[in-house]
Amino acid sequence: MYICNTHPHPINTLPGNDQLLLMGKRVIYIFITFIVSFSSSTFGSTLPVDTILFRAMNASEKYNELVESYTAEVYTRTYVETVEKNFFYKYTHLIPQFVLHDPKNDEALIETISDFRFDYPNNHVQDIRHVMGTLTSQKDVEMIPFKLLNINIYGETTNDESFFMPIRLSTAKYYRYSLYETFEENEKTYYHIHFTPIYENTKLLKGAFIVERGTWRVIFFRGEGVDIFSDFSFEITMGDTWITNYLPVEFTIYQTASYLGNVLASRHLARIEYKEIRLRQFTEPERSLNISDFYKIRLDSVPVQSDSVFWQEKRPIPLQAREMEVIARHQQLQAEKERKTRSQDSISNNKIAQQLAQRMVMNSNYKYRSTRIGYSGLLNPLMLGYSTRDGLTYRQKLSFNIDMSHDRTVKINAFAGYMFKYKEFFTDFTTTFNYDPFHLGSATLSIGNGNPTYSSLFVEQIQDSLKNRGLTFEDISLNYYKDYYLKLFNTLEVANGLLLQTGIDYHIRRSRSNTAKLRAASVESEPIENLFGTRRSFAPFVRISWTPRQYYRYDGRQKIYVRSDFPTFKLELSRSFLNILGSTSEYNRVELDISQNIPIGLMHSLQYHVGAGMFINQKTEYFADFVYFSKSNFPENWNDGLGGTFNILSRNLYNASDSYIQAHAMFETPFLILKNIPFVSDFADKERIYVSSLYTPQIISYTELGYGIGNRFFNAGLFASFHKTSFRQLGVRAAFEF
Repeated sequence: MYICNTHPHPINTLPGNDQLLLMGKRVIYIFITFIVSFSSSTFGSTLPVDTILFRAMNASEKYNELVESYTAEVYTRTYVETVEKNFFYKYTHLIPQFVLHDPKNDEALIETISDFRFDYPNNHVQDIRHVMGTLTSQKDVEMIPFKLLNINIYGETTNDESFFMPIRLSTAKYYRYSLYETFEENEKTYYHIHFTPIYENTKLLKGAFIVERGTWRVIFFRGEGVDIFSDFSFEITMGDTWITNYLPVEFTIYQTASYLGNVLASRHLARIEYKEIRLRQFTEPERSLNISDFYKIRLDSVPVQSDSVFWQEKRPIPLQAREMEVIARHQQLQAEKERKTRSQDSISNNKIAQQLAQRMVMNSNYKYRSTRIGYSGLLNPLMLGYSTRDGLTYRQKLSFNIDMSHDRTVKINAFAGYMFKYKEFFTDFTTTFNYDPFHLGSATLSIGNGNPTYSSLFVEQIQDSLKNRGLTFEDISLNYYKDYYLKLFNTLEVANGLLLQTGIDYHIRRSRSNTAKLRAASVESEPIENLFGTRRSFAPFVRISWTPRQYYRYDGRQKIYVRSDFPTFKLELSRSFLNILGSTSEYNRVELDISQNIPIGLMHSLQYHVGAGMFINQKTEYFADFVYFSKSNFPENWNDGLGGTFNILSRNLYNASDSYIQAHAMFETPFLILKNIPFVSDFADKERIYVSSLYTPQIISYTELGYGIGNRFFNAGLFASFHKTSFRQLGVRAAFEF
């Protein structure tokens, strides 16, 4: 507040009443000026909350794209405390990637130092250089929430699309805002805004942020959220120098996990020291399909650094007294353990048994030189699946990934699965040599056994039954042949988005029982043994896949397709030749497939998949096994739920026609039916609507409608099927996912 005196004469030079009159005017002027100035400082800096939000959100769009790249050193410190525990606590570590804890102690501490690099728009690489603390194994270090350290508060969503951020016009519809206070500091005005979600959902946050008037940048952000078994909060402090004003410099993350009567609390501190920052040049960029946006934490082996002097020099946040006690106690226990190890020179049988038990029930990963080995675990519950049609299924996986020069790899994947309802065992052994990662060049050999099937000799009888009795044909025996296959094919990118695949598909189909017969056959009928035996097919094929304007990224030299605004078109042509490697079939097969994932808004999407296929020029007995219309017994990923398959369609109907037309659609959203149900909305962060339809000349019209929910651990769906206009049945499908 200031007062201007512009009168040319001092007050004490004026005579009599004039002086008093002028003095009165001066007092009134000073009073009015004081009131106006006070009002300006008190109320003039307070704007309507809508105006503040509009300016801050418009500024966020600019600040979101302000930084081109940066390198930084990141220090993190994690402190974990067990608040409550019971009998189940000591078995928590058997659940992979569940919660960070020390099964032997009530407190734990981990410190890390990393090199961090960011490249616009969304390329993050974090190399962990040093680790110290009471928990230093790779699985423990990977449980630190590093991805939260790379939240862009100006973005629409977090980088992994876990949350809607509240400081964008496009996400404002999910939040309510209020102005908590206006304050001044260092001659600057700040607005403290509180925000709450309009309904409970794991994708939405609750919290506050502070905006600086004029620049409309955020100087502080606090968010709170919930997960399935935990709740969390995080605080982000932005830099105060001109170059770090729009970048975070400090993080504090709090997590509380509650499960089966156990409660664990953790606090994660982080300090970021920037080394080099480059701002973007706002020119019209060239449209590039190479987006290379990804987030990677590189920790092939744990670089344990136990030197206390090193950490005293590098540690930007001093240890608290309680944390010093945890470290001291851990060092004492380690010293005692080393003394016992030297004296006993053996590992206890209990520890060996514990390690074996852990490997039995969880995914395990090993590395030996340039080879990475993965195993699903013999008794891993995540390998279970269930559907009304197929009953309970269980699968096992074993993988080898051998790294070679120039980012070339050899991948070996072994699979085994069992369907309890049908008492059937499935296997697959696939080896892929990725010889040209830059152009997606690979050679693949696959051996295994597929779904039981039946010959075209029965198709005519089945088709007559379908026309007369609907979707049942109980008077005909099926599944006469077991299918064993060998596939050899090569894949190469001809141009970006255009893949050419050529190969050979060889099948050996053996009769399951030479004594099987048609239930409708009479005693005088021709002996059915003559109809059965071993059938072979030798079918070279050509498969073309084309996605216009295919976006991609590179991980080293490995090209990875990401997304496109256009559909993916697939065309496959195959011909089986007679008398080559014992082939008994001669036919042509053609299939067309079109699929696309269409984002709608931020986290809504519509996926569709349509296709058609036909066998033509069949000159011999054949088996109507299509590629894009086939039964999937062991779904790998719920997000691939379209996949060209139906959920409760009888598997006998997949081979009942020599032609088909199918269509599938799935709408996925985090907000649909459950958004206003508190407990369920905390559990399920995705909802899906399914529609599937099938046409064959005999079935005419088969439709499935479904509704599903899911999270990162578990997914389930309820489906209803209809034949023409008649309701058929209800079914469910459930699967674990990690």
